[in-house]
Amino acid sequence: MNNNKDQKVTIEDVAKKAGVGIATVSRAINNTSGISAKTKAKVLEAIEELGFTPNTSAQSLKVRHTHQIALVVSDIRNAIMPEIAWSVEQTAKHYGYRVVQINTSGNARAELEAIREVKKLHVDGMIILPLAYPKTLGDLISKSPVPISIINYGKKLGPEYKADIVCMSKQEGNLVMEHLLKMGRTRIAYAGAAKDMIEERYFAYERALPQVDISLTYFGDDFSLQTGMEAASYFYSLKEMPDAVYACNDMIAIGMVNRFKELGVRVPEDVAIVGIDNNLWTTLTSPQISSVTILGDECARLATELLIKRIKENNQAPYEKVEFEPRLIVRESSVSMKRSPLL
Repeated sequence: MNNNKDQKVTIEDVAKKAGVGIATVSRAINNTSGISAKTKAKVLEAIEELGFTPNTSAQSLKVRHTHQIALVVSDIRNAIMPEIAWSVEQTAKHYGYRVVQINTSGNARAELEAIREVKKLHVDGMIILPLAYPKTLGDLISKSPVPISIINYGKKLGPEYKADIVCMSKQEGNLVMEHLLKMGRTRIAYAGAAKDMIEERYFAYERALPQVDISLTYFGDDFSLQTGMEAASYFYSLKEMPDAVYACNDMIAIGMVNRFKELGVRVPEDVAIVGIDNNLWTTLTSPQISSVTILGDECARLATELLIKRIKENNQAPYEKVEFEPRLIVRESSVSMKRSPLL
């Protein structure tokens, strides 16, 4: 150890002690390529002996890397979001990055603000899972000073989005409607937030029916349990209830199952319910809820890997679009014991 506490040990001192150049010491400190394991060990030994402490702030300014990335999610209360956040965090940690999380509450202005303020976050890149998709989002992403990866559900994205994109290969809602129609349900309702939020999920509902009965659509304030409960109360108040409900996400589906139970409506005998996300809570309800898996953990892992790869390549590589295959998980909420699934 260095015995002269008043004398600051410099990177030059470390280089001299290890018998290498300053650039080699920098590579060892930053864990970058271009240095052998033997030389790296020698440098780290010199650092330990001299008691050298790297100036991480100056180091970050020099290489312009903070080894932090931002994760922008729509609503952390949604049970699928912790799964996504966990996957991002663990993948980032594997590559030596930390994660700063931002919650937009599905607000269009907040989504835009997160990108406008990205410099203030001191991050090397951003993963965003938009919900509102404001019109200027694509333009802001294209002009972002740091690379961005998008986890995209429920929106068709054009070439104006200059980012790596991870999404589903086909609309999740198509699987919901196909299932309910095959099960012989004829009066199918839809429950979600505003129609323009995750709009492709609603469009899947429209496309599957010859004509949409507006009385069978319910648009709440968000994608929460409360919206699901309100939707169930609304459908129960109709002169003729639906015999099935396509819930835009699992939180809404869970809210409906619980509220229908309070109202004495049987699921699935009276009303079948199917959601999207396949979050853990769908297996904890009674009945368990049918849902389309959007592979949140896998999408999050890949989006993180693509982002970190782009950061390391100084944002030079062509943008990638990776598609996963959504899959319907059939459970008790949509299959009556008197019916047999036609899948």
